[in-house]
Amino acid sequence: MKTLLVGIAPEHAAAFVAGLLALVIVPLLKGGSRSTVDRWAAALLGYSAAVHLFLPLGHRDGALLTAGMLASGILFAALTWRAHLGRGWRIGTAILAPVTVLAYLINGEDADQVGILTALLELTAFGLAVATTRRVGRVFGAIGTIFAVFLAGAVIWVESFVAHQAGSTDAQSPSVGHSHEGQHEHLARAQAGVIMRPLTGDHHATAEQTAAAIALANATKAAVARYSKLSAALAAGYKYPLGSRTGMDVHMENPEYKKDGRAVDPERPEMLVYAIDGGKATLLGVVYVMEKAGEPGVAPGGPITRWHAHNLCVSLLPPGIGIVTPYGGCPSFSVTITIAEMMHVWIVENKDGPYAEGLDKKWVSDYHAAHGIVL
Repeated sequence: MKTLLVGIAPEHAAAFVAGLLALVIVPLLKGGSRSTVDRWAAALLGYSAAVHLFLPLGHRDGALLTAGMLASGILFAALTWRAHLGRGWRIGTAILAPVTVLAYLINGEDADQVGILTALLELTAFGLAVATTRRVGRVFGAIGTIFAVFLAGAVIWVESFVAHQAGSTDAQSPSVGHSHEGQHEHLARAQAGVIMRPLTGDHHATAEQTAAAIALANATKAAVARYSKLSAALAAGYKYPLGSRTGMDVHMENPEYKKDGRAVDPERPEMLVYAIDGGKATLLGVVYVMEKAGEPGVAPGGPITRWHAHNLCVSLLPPGIGIVTPYGGCPSFSVTITIAEMMHVWIVENKDGPYAEGLDKKWVSDYHAAHGIVL
């Protein structure tokens, strides 16, 4: 539940509450169809109608987008009533639902939990609309619904990872995030394995926060210089990760530092990140990790020093671990866990700065070839 709430953009809260109320109220309306399909369709369409009608309350978008939200809300409301009565709602739903989902994806707004849930429920309504009583209709309806859900989920997933990567920010250029006319941001809130800490207030760092971010980056670089040689890190208690000991982003963890009660200590970073290949190692940076999952990380640089966590699926079946789907679920026989928040600080000069969420692998490979220290 905590992860769900973190993933809801504040400007979508009113629409989400309205949608939940519609899910409760619409099935209680009297005088409607007794068909189970009609009743389910009415509830789903009612949710979409409420969400679309209430979205303008939180958004500060242009007149065209606001008009589009209201128009789609009115159309969904009309289809809700027709489904409630059991009168010709299928064709309209089969057209409107995929069109609104497509418009949502084209709009390019980073997906939050409300957007993902709304898209999923609208696709469910689409599935009910295209599934007829005939066998051929049921088959093609099922195939069409599965394809639509897969396509929408894939687009949301890709956009979430792109947004997460785009959230990288240089300490010298503290503006972060994606917004409509600079008013709001919900970067990478989708559950594509990544949960970014929501920003509050002004998304631009103050002069004091910028100075603090630069100071932390400089202190980190100076403190971990002693680990330039991989042997020094191993001697200090850092351990190789399970699996391969080579690659362009080998995260080495110090178990003692993870439970020492210190947060953001440049002298005792919980992880070191190396490029290890070809008999050489290059220290790229560190990862500060909070001791407990759910505990917010210390952010002296405000929006520059931004933390994130990862959702993982843990299973007894091979391969044993993976990331959640864009809809926030895990495969059968597995459970979802959220690990402690973490923050990268890179000590190598790169175009995205010390607080980038990741480094370009081609760039790392070239840098490693030129600066790697022989093991």
